[in-house]
Amino acid sequence: MSEIKSELKATLLHATKDAMRARDKQRVATLRMVNSEVKRIEVDERREVSDDDVMTVLNKMLKQRQDAMSQFKNCLLYTSPSPRDS
Repeated sequence: MSEIKSELKATLLHATKDAMRARDKQRVATLRMVNSEVKRIEVDERREVSDDDVMTVLNKMLKQRQDAMSQFKNCLLYTSPSPRDS
């Protein structure tokens, strides 16, 4: 088995195993999503990721979810019935 160069990647893998042992389904799903994105970069670019790469992935995923949450809130704001519609 090859040695993992990124400490953050190793931490993510360890946290995934711990979440699986604790049977924390939500945490397992979240960590698997992050691990899968890191793995995708490794496969696409054919290289081992660094800690900086992992942080870039995490920041990108955070921004995507914040944008989605903002869009969802805006959608609720514009689609909720107004008091005069009642």
